[in-house]
Amino acid sequence: MSRLVLFLSVVLFLSSCGVDTSSSVTQSSTSQQPTDVIDPNPVDGNNPTNPSDSTDSNSSTDSNSSNDSTDPNCTDETVYECTNAVLDENSCTASTYNIAQDASYDGTDPSENGSDFFSVADEGLAIRSEHLEGSSSNLYKTWVTLYYKSFPDPSSLGSQGYTGYLMDGYFYLTYDIAWSDTSIPNVDRTMYVRTDQSEKPTCYRLILNNIDGTLIDVQKVYR
Repeated sequence: MSRLVLFLSVVLFLSSCGVDTSSSVTQSSTSQQPTDVIDPNPVDGNNPTNPSDSTDSNSSTDSNSSNDSTDPNCTDETVYECTNAVLDENSCTASTYNIAQDASYDGTDPSENGSDFFSVADEGLAIRSEHLEGSSSNLYKTWVTLYYKSFPDPSSLGSQGYTGYLMDGYFYLTYDIAWSDTSIPNVDRTMYVRTDQSEKPTCYRLILNNIDGTLIDVQKVYR
């Protein structure tokens, strides 16, 4: 009888091994395309889309923090503010780029602050100033300027949706995802945005190399 009990115990033990449970299943992640954000006011300025990602992107502008002390080209004679920036001879120059501009306050209606994008016709781009000023005498500080080269094939725009990059307190750029589509030839994905808040204007280089605008390469540059 004892041998029978032992035999049954062994059988029961072996039958309980090798059972899959939900905790042992590995789920693969998928990439989700950002939803459209371009409309008269795509997101609440006080609650931007994924602000933590935008902050992370902004931190890339400080990745060359030693430049202000080691770069001999960073002097008072530079066109743009050069502290924590890298030298780029193409920085915010209208001689080789098209421009689009937006200001957040015209001195007459405070409700206009950060309320509308300036949409660039037939380019899949829009820019909005995120810097607010309470006085029309400081209007010049609210201007932001986008420097870009035209999209080579306008017929490719409008089918993939839009995404955007927010530099909180400075500017918000939205772009058609076609700008980051590497299957479309001759697209110059490098753009610049100038801000005028400081004593000397500041220039940022943006490379539209991701379908998620919060993940694009952003760098403070000067010339």
